[in-house]
Amino acid sequence: MRRSPESPSDGFGRKRERFRCWPPGELGEVSQSPNRQAPGGVDILLFVLKKERITAAEQETLAYVTQLLFGPECLPNLYMVVTHAGRLARDAECREQWLQEQVALSAHFGAMVAHLGAQPLSRLLFVDNMDPKEAEEEERQLVEKRRHRALQDIYALLRRHRAPPFRHSIMRRAGELQAAHLESIRKDLKARIEAELRKELDKDRGDLEAERRRLQDEVEDQRQELREKEEEVRRLFELEWSRMRSEFEERAKSQAREDLEHIAKDIVDQTETKVTRKGRRCCLM
Repeated sequence: MRRSPESPSDGFGRKRERFRCWPPGELGEVSQSPNRQAPGGVDILLFVLKKERITAAEQETLAYVTQLLFGPECLPNLYMVVTHAGRLARDAECREQWLQEQVALSAHFGAMVAHLGAQPLSRLLFVDNMDPKEAEEEERQLVEKRRHRALQDIYALLRRHRAPPFRHSIMRRAGELQAAHLESIRKDLKARIEAELRKELDKDRGDLEAERRRLQDEVEDQRQELREKEEEVRRLFELEWSRMRSEFEERAKSQAREDLEHIAKDIVDQTETKVTRKGRRCCLM
């Protein structure tokens, strides 16, 4: 809803602003906003009005919102906020009497309060929210405290609210569309992550394969080097063994020759002695 230009002062001693209905086209656009922004439903609907004389315009606006725009299903989530409440915002004991007097004086206000159920005071919030820019310099701090208290009262109202979120048919459709959109996003994200992981795995697999081949080549080079060293050791062993065998054979032959020479000499000497005895001589060839 929006406000019309200021009208003359009412019985509360202050100028009041009259409410008038939004044009149907604009209200339709307004009704689409929570459908897009809160597809899960609306926790609380706050109908805000200034503490002043209520006219048919306010009643018609509330009736349009609750009966036509959103429907009666929104009533458990409906609260009424009375601004510029003055003493009513500070003194809870005087609110019931004020409410009874206003219902008796204004049929329009009584019809509006009827939307709040059997205990309307539990669905009414009174705030004193004077604009600090309109206050005198020495009053601004007090005005700021009152505005802060009004915000705290609204937060307290939100905390004690227990009704489930109101969902218009458009909201339900918006919720379904959002759920489908989120599912599509989830699938796209999953596919993208899987593709990235697959790419990383392929890259890692390629790196591992290259490392495996490098290590395999390195091991093969070490094996070849070891075979060459073994072959060199075997060759050196064969050479050394051949040298030692030749040396051993020469020494064996030399020793055998010396031994045979001594034996032959002894044989010759013995034979020569025998022959000499018989008149013969034997020479060693």
